[in-house]
Formats: sequence, structure tokens, C-alpha cells
Amino acid sequence: MDAQDSKDTPGLTLRFLDRPDAPDLFLRIVRPAAPSVRLLFMHASLVHSEYYLPFAAQLARFGIETWLPDLRGHGRSAGTRGHTQAWRDPVQDVAAAWRAMCAEGPPALSLAGGESYGAFVTYCAIRSGDIAPDAAVFLSPAFGLHFHPSRLTWSLLSRLAWPAAGWVRPLLALPVGKVADNAAVRRMIDRDPLCNRRYTLGFLLHLLAAQRRVPVPDLDWRTRTLLLLSAEDPIVDNGASRAVFAGNAAVVSAVGTTGFHSLVADESPWLVEHLTQWICTLEAGTGRAHLGAIEPWPEHSPDAAPGRAPVLPSWPRP
Repeated sequence: MDAQDSKDTPGLTLRFLDRPDAPDLFLRIVRPAAPSVRLLFMHASLVHSEYYLPFAAQLARFGIETWLPDLRGHGRSAGTRGHTQAWRDPVQDVAAAWRAMCAEGPPALSLAGGESYGAFVTYCAIRSGDIAPDAAVFLSPAFGLHFHPSRLTWSLLSRLAWPAAGWVRPLLALPVGKVADNAAVRRMIDRDPLCNRRYTLGFLLHLLAAQRRVPVPDLDWRTRTLLLLSAEDPIVDNGASRAVFAGNAAVVSAVGTTGFHSLVADESPWLVEHLTQWICTLEAGTGRAHLGAIEPWPEHSPDAAPGRAPVLPSWPRP
């Protein structure tokens, strides 16, 4: 379904990505009249792609086409709600959406990224060679949580709880108070029946296992990356994100002012400014046309040669 009022209004496409051997994925695509950049953006946990439509509409003003899939078990996509059977599953979802986006034809620039859980899954898809974007953007990525199980605790969880209770869900729904300072966003999450607030223990264990296998620091990471963090993130551990990309010349980072988790919900203008200015530096480094009439931001100079992460087919699986 397409809806476009005028050439100055971005078009919205809603479709399902049919897959015979995997759950079908629901896609929202926000298209400007003449896109020069395509961005595959993965949602955080709890929510789904609809929450990023205002963000995508802002990006469309700068000629950025945004693809917003629902991961399996989230939003309107098929799959068991809030459960991960294997860590490769969400990574394959990212890869399937990426292939669909690439099938539209090559734009001037192709980016991939996401927020929180979506950012981490996208990192894994790039790291394993399932997708190869020109650059990546990670918002509050979930490289680590403030919950750090000890070796003994992890051994017990992985050997006993995982096989015996992987489908167990918590009695209480996950709280949303620390997700955003924006009361309207918190209220929407509370009332939205498509939001996941009761993930299985298996989902958490797969996430923790994948986090424990990330190289720290990731010296082989070569993809140009914009890393944006909340000032005092109460959900993910910013120190884990910094440790992964420590000393990496391909990564530009910035920190917002919010003490909550979601930059999209609380600092959208700041986020859009940083993202569009950073894309200008990428385009300047390749000789491509700039976004709109924005001048490159001196703070974000192209200080590393464009590149991509090496293909590592043996990405560790829990």
C-alpha cells in the first residue's frame, strides 16, 4: 500500500516480506521523492517499526529512504512473540530485509543500523558478513546490559535454565519507565498490544551469549560507524559499547544529554542533526552529492578510509 500526497511528502509503503522457510516479516518503507541514501533501521526490543515512523519522516526531508522491518516475533511480523529459538534467527531477519532493500537498485549510499537490541543485531549481521553496508549507525546499542552474571551464574543459566526453561516468561511485564522521558511514548508502549513486554528466558540467554562473544575491542571492525549514546543509559551499559570500538578510527561517537535509553524518543532533533551531518562526511569522502544543502560538520571529519568489516563466517553461535 502506497500513500503519497505530493512530491514534497514522503511516501509510505507497507508490505510483507514473504519467506517460505522463515517467518514472514512486516516492512514499513518511508520514501522521499528522490532518495540519495537508503537506511535499513532495526527497532529496539519492546517496540516495533511503527515507533520509528516520525524519525524516518524527518530523515526523508534530507533525501534518506528508511526501511523499517519488524523482527520476527515483534510487531506485525510472524513468529513466536518475544522468543528467540537461535541467535542466527534475528540476524537472518536483518539479512532478508537487507536483500529486499538492495533489490530496489543501488542508491548513492546504503546504510544499516538500529536502536538498542536492533543495533546489536545489525552489528552481528555485519560482523558475520550477512550484510555489507557502506556505513552503520548504532543508537544506544545493546552490547552489554547493567545485568552482568558471574561465571558461576552464567554456567548455571546456560547449562540448567536454558534447556529446561527457555520458554518461561516473567510474571511481571518489563517496565517502560526508563525507556524514555517522553510520557507519550511510555503511554503508547504500555497500551500497545503489539509491544513485547514478556520476553522468554531463552531470548535473554541468547542475547547474553551473543554479547559475551563480541571481541573487545573489535580490532577487525572496518565499517564506518556512527555511535550515539545516551548520557546516563539506565538499560544498556555504555561502557560495553565504548570498549568494543575503543581506539577504532572508523567509529565516530557522540553522547546526548538524556538520562533515559531511547534517543529516538527523547532527542530526535539532536539525533537527526548528527546523523545527517555525519552522512555528509561520508559523501564528501566518496565524491557523492551532499544531502540537501547541509555543510559538513567539522567535528565529524572523514578521518578513516571507507571500509567494511571482514567476512567472518564462523560468527560464534550460542
